[in-house]
Amino acid sequence: MIARYNNLSLALGVPGLIAQGYGGYLQSKPDAVGLVPPLVLVAGTVLLMFGLAYYAKAKGRAATWWLMGFLGLIGLIVLAVLPDLAKDGKPPAK
Repeated sequence: MIARYNNLSLALGVPGLIAQGYGGYLQSKPDAVGLVPPLVLVAGTVLLMFGLAYYAKAKGRAATWWLMGFLGLIGLIVLAVLPDLAKDGKPPAK
């Protein structure tokens, strides 16, 4: 696994998950009005997707694997169990 990309994936993905949870909490309140809850959800989703792209790159895969995030928990599991193509910490040769 490429450590630099793995660190970036955590630095973006964890705050993204937290922002999504907080945005969902704000939207669930009965007095939720305005643009703040949806904007927090969208910002969290964007952060999470960038985190997933870096996680795929850390495993030596193409960054387009971030699209698996749209499958929710199933997509996250698929990304987690993908074989690591960068076991030595270097991207695979093409």
